[in-house]
Amino acid sequence: MEMVLKTKTVSEELGVNPTTVQRWVRHFNIQCDKNEHGHYLFRQEDIEQLKEIKSQLDNGLLMSDIQIQSIQTTDKSLELPTQFEEKFSRLNAAIEALEKKIEEKADAVVSYQMLQHASELEELIKKMENMEARLQDLEVALLKNNYPEERLYVKEKPKKNWFVSLFTL
Repeated sequence: MEMVLKTKTVSEELGVNPTTVQRWVRHFNIQCDKNEHGHYLFRQEDIEQLKEIKSQLDNGLLMSDIQIQSIQTTDKSLELPTQFEEKFSRLNAAIEALEKKIEEKADAVVSYQMLQHASELEELIKKMENMEARLQDLEVALLKNNYPEERLYVKEKPKKNWFVSLFTL
């Protein structure tokens, strides 16, 4: 297992401030791993690159003039694509699971709405049947009392006395 060091330990080894190490990592785009808190984790190859940077700075070069050699191991370069493939497949599986949950949720919502509409329709049908029954009862009552239907729906104007109508022209 490869030894991994934190920024503080590397800065003590190089004799510089920890923020200087962090600045070099960002400026020279050194590919360091990070832990779950976002702190840099340095392998021996990373430390060698940082030592080369410090050496060139000590010789009077500016940071913009420094050339560093990429000391990436072939194991690391082979490891990255497989890591990405694993992450990609995990993300794909997570997306598929979410899509399935969304589809199930949509089906549940549609089913609930259909049940709700069905119960509303049943309620309306019962109300209509109740109104039909009451209407039939009313028709039966009207027939028993011999009321002509026209009298029920049309209000008749009161008839005036013909003698009074002569004077109220």
